[in-house]
This record gives sequence, C-alpha cells and structure tokens, in this order.
Amino acid sequence: MELASNELRTALSYTDASKKRISKLEQVVHNATQPHDIWTAEVQLLGTNPWHCDLAPAVAADRWEKVQELNGLCYALEERWPELESEAEDIRANARKAHAEAVRKGVQAPSTAAQTLEAYARLEGCSLALSEAVNDLKRARAEYEALLDDRAFLAKYRKAVVAEFNAQRKRAADAFAAAAGAINQTRRRYDTLHSLTMGALLDIPEEARGYLVLSGQGWGQADLSAALDVISRQVNEADPFLSGEFLTAPMEDVNATAIETAERVKAELDKSRQNHYSPDGIISTRLI
Repeated sequence: MELASNELRTALSYTDASKKRISKLEQVVHNATQPHDIWTAEVQLLGTNPWHCDLAPAVAADRWEKVQELNGLCYALEERWPELESEAEDIRANARKAHAEAVRKGVQAPSTAAQTLEAYARLEGCSLALSEAVNDLKRARAEYEALLDDRAFLAKYRKAVVAEFNAQRKRAADAFAAAAGAINQTRRRYDTLHSLTMGALLDIPEEARGYLVLSGQGWGQADLSAALDVISRQVNEADPFLSGEFLTAPMEDVNATAIETAERVKAELDKSRQNHYSPDGIISTRLI
C-alpha cells in the first residue's frame, strides 16, 4: 500500500509539472494575435479597386498582380488559423486525458509537452506569418499607388489612352451613323405598320379601338428619338472640351489652355457676383 501511495505521489508530481508546462504553452495561443485583429476589414480593402486598365504600362499590372498574390496569401492564412487552433485544442485535450489516466493508474504521465508546444507554435507561427503578409501587402499596395506620382509612367499611360480614345471615338461615330440610320428606318416602318394594322383592316368594334393605344409607343416613342438626338449631338460635338479633343492635346497645350480657361471663368464669375451684389454684400437693385 505504501508503494502504491509513493507511485501515486510520483505520478501526481509529474502530472502537476506537466500541467504547469501545458498552462505555459496555452499562453502562447492566448498571446498570439487573432486573425481578425490583423486581417481587418480596412486592410482587406487593399486588395480591391485597381485603378489601371489594360492600356497601362506593364509595370502597373505587375505590381497589381503582386498585391493580389499577397491578398490571397492573407486569406489563406486566415482560413488556416481555425484548423491549427482546432488541432492544438485536440492535442491539449488528449494530453489532459493521458495525464488523468496516468493519475488513475498511479503511473508516470507520458511526455506530451513537446507535442503540445509544437501545436501551439504552429498556431503562433500562423499569426506571425499573417502579420508579415499584411505588412508585405501594405508595401505592395503603396508601390502600386506610387505609380500615380510617376510622371513618366503617367505620360506613357496617357499616350496609349489618347491613341485608343481617338480610334474608339471614330468607331463609335461610324457605328452610331449605321445604327441611327437603321433605327430611324425601323421607326418609319413601325409607323407605317401601325397605320395599316390598326386602320381599316382592324375588324373590332369602334369602342374597343380606344383601348389599343399603340401610337407613340414602342419604336414610335418620343424618348427613342430624343435619345438619338442626344447621342448625335455628342458624336458631332465641335466644342473641344465636350468632344474630348481638349483632353487629347499635347500636355503643354492642355496646361496653357487650362490656365487661360480658368482665368476667364474666374473673371466671368467675379463679374457675375458684382452684378448681383453691392459692395456691402446686399443684393443690388440691378438684380430686380
């Protein structure tokens, strides 16, 4: 009996020591930063809303691809965390069961500290990896945004867009001319078809005709004609500011024209204010 008691005391002492080691190891997971504190909603926005298009110099696509790679890595690490946390919890639970069994049998508890430490170390490693990935993502997004301050990049980008815009504007004008002609011809056919179908050939009571109001509807609606007029005015726009011609000019011309235009508009606004207000700020009688 005395021998059994000694063995029990020995087992308990090993168990207490193991519990202390496990308790210390548990602090690792508690000290590891949770993914939601690292991979925040604000940080997740870094991987969204690219500003470049297919005409941008290749460096923009390359830098954005790097952003996307790191963005994907962050999501993968976030998803990995619950798996590692569950594994650590299972290992810890199994260790407790093993120690409890050792106490019950009065034998030395098995060594589980290393396995538990490894599980928690993987969990903490995931947290650290996510933190590093987020920092890398921030740097990658900053490098991508830095292109917006690179005048050489912007000039090359603009040159490509100018060429494509001019070509696209020509294609749009040609396509509209063809489409407008087809639409107007269809409208005329519709009006003729309406007159023939809903006229003398319509064999229904006179009082029922008033409920079949198709004139001015469908292909004959005024809004369709108005829409064509709006597009036609834009396609044939002569004002360089409204047609886009101003935006395609060499930058030195754009700068000169912009300054001149801004000064002219400011002078007109100042004159307008003088015509509406007296020097003391009271509305002038000239406004009445």
